[in-house]
Amino acid sequence: MRYEPALCKSEHHLQLFDSSKSLAETVAAFLMNGFSRGEPLLVVATPEHRALLSAKLEQAGLNIREATMVSRLVMFDAAQTLDKFMRQGVPSRIAFDEVVGTMVARLAERGRVCIYGEMVDVLAARGQYKAAYQLEVLWNALGKREAFTLFCGYASGHFGDPKGAGMLGAICEAHSHLHRKKDDLLAEYLLDQQETENPRA
Repeated sequence: MRYEPALCKSEHHLQLFDSSKSLAETVAAFLMNGFSRGEPLLVVATPEHRALLSAKLEQAGLNIREATMVSRLVMFDAAQTLDKFMRQGVPSRIAFDEVVGTMVARLAERGRVCIYGEMVDVLAARGQYKAAYQLEVLWNALGKREAFTLFCGYASGHFGDPKGAGMLGAICEAHSHLHRKKDDLLAEYLLDQQETENPRA
């Protein structure tokens, strides 16, 4: 993956998941690692995934109610948050900075922020792959101003059709880190196809 640590103080991770169960297990571990480092957690996800992640985090020992009360954990709805900065099917840079940038900057006053987001996956589910890529680019721009570790989760099924598969390469390139899980067979197949069609030097 393209990554220039000297120029970017943030990290931008990507993983494709075949199931909500796989996603919840991996993302909860990511969030708990951030929490153990003393980082505030920001989760922007669907209602289903927020519920699954909350259950996993509680099982791992995080008191959701207490963490929320002291703003160590902040959760938002992915679709509702997305709609606040989308303009005619395109993410507005100005509105994104007002909505998401302000939110991240407030949390970043406590230090590096640990973020899980799937607004991009909501766009992919709608077939708006170009908008998803544009949103990833906006996150990268924000990452040059604020320090955070962002984990983006996508459902691999959204990239099964040719249109989605065609944008997957660009979306992967917008991230500094790409993660794979062998149990997610469709995700593995799609990523293998990308490597075959777009070999790296």
